Amino acid sequence: MLSLFKRDLNFRRASMMFALTLALGGCGKDDDAKPSTAAEHSAKVQVTHVTKKTLSRMDQLPGEIRAFQDVAIYPKVPSFIKWIGVDRGSKVKKGQVMVELTAPELAAQKNEALSKSLAAEGQLSEAQAKVASARATLREAEAQFAGDNDTYQRTNDASKVPGVVAPNDLVVLRDKVAADKEKVSAWKENLQAAKDQVVSAKNMLAASKKSTSYYNQFEDYLTITAPFDGYVTERNLHVGSFVGPRGQGAYPSIVTVQELDLLRIIAPVPEVDVGGVVPGAKVSFTVSTHPGENFEGTVARLGNYLEKRTRTMPVELNYPNPGWRILPGMFCEIHWPTRRKSESLFVPVTAVDTTSTLEMFVQKIDQNDEVVWVPVKRGEIMGKMTEVFGDLHDGDRIALQADDGLRPKTKVEPVESQADDADQKKISAH
Repeated sequence: MLSLFKRDLNFRRASMMFALTLALGGCGKDDDAKPSTAAEHSAKVQVTHVTKKTLSRMDQLPGEIRAFQDVAIYPKVPSFIKWIGVDRGSKVKKGQVMVELTAPELAAQKNEALSKSLAAEGQLSEAQAKVASARATLREAEAQFAGDNDTYQRTNDASKVPGVVAPNDLVVLRDKVAADKEKVSAWKENLQAAKDQVVSAKNMLAASKKSTSYYNQFEDYLTITAPFDGYVTERNLHVGSFVGPRGQGAYPSIVTVQELDLLRIIAPVPEVDVGGVVPGAKVSFTVSTHPGENFEGTVARLGNYLEKRTRTMPVELNYPNPGWRILPGMFCEIHWPTRRKSESLFVPVTAVDTTSTLEMFVQKIDQNDEVVWVPVKRGEIMGKMTEVFGDLHDGDRIALQADDGLRPKTKVEPVESQADDADQKKISAH
């Protein structure tokens, strides 16, 4: 049995070798009879064209809604709430009195300041009287000095004639003139000292008046008014509560007032889209509380910085809020228009190969219908098209479907893709 099996196996092997020899011989004869052409070996490849467009698409960004102005109201001085006329939900007008406070210690401090001010005024009057008295006495001393000095000079001239003036009288007059001169000098110093006292008294009076004015301002601080037209969204304290300035102790705010007539819509714009932000542009958004309804804001403020964690730039939209239909704290979906400032090149998404090598490429079909691999970098996506940057030009033919089996220098038969051209026209119209 084993020998029969071996013979059968050898026969089958011989038969297969004979059949293969006949097949190879037949193929050789066909090649000799009918030479092949390069065109018969060229593969048909659907091609499209590189197009130049301006990136324009609508992205969905999560947004945050805030009041245009949001103020927590604190007193400027430690005090007690005497009266409060608003509560959560109250509408207020700018300048409307919301809270009245009382501060007994301030009244005592103000009276003390008034007393110091009156004392300073008395000291100033006294110093000014001393200046007047010193000035009058100085004038008398100067007049006495002038008279005695004139008498001395005349007597000195007469003493030059022997026997007319006694020598002792001349000495007495000379000493008197010297004493008058010293008295004038002393009263000049007294006058200057009196003037210095006046300056000091004036400074003390100015300081006391400033202190009094300061306490007058404190009295104004005891009345709190609304800083703008708005809505009271929070009330934390009641009549009799002790309150203090923010940062001085653990005192909460009395009330919180928000401006609702104008809202800030904050959009986190991705880093790649920052260059296309246009101040003044109209941007639509939606909120879940009004399904199916679109609202429109205006780009008003740019953050001009990127948040490290999200790599986004906050952009604020202004939205007038008639009827206060939208409220701060709501989240919204912003239909953000992403645009480039200049045109760039686009190809179908399927034309970019990212699987065969570490770099991306598209397969360009040159004028000789041969394949050329062109390395590219991919940018933004717009519909079925993707932005590419590389050695390409508007109108270049490329393979619609990237295939790493199409090796460089391969001869192909290009077939225009009508469906892809229609898609491109649709995107351009959009």
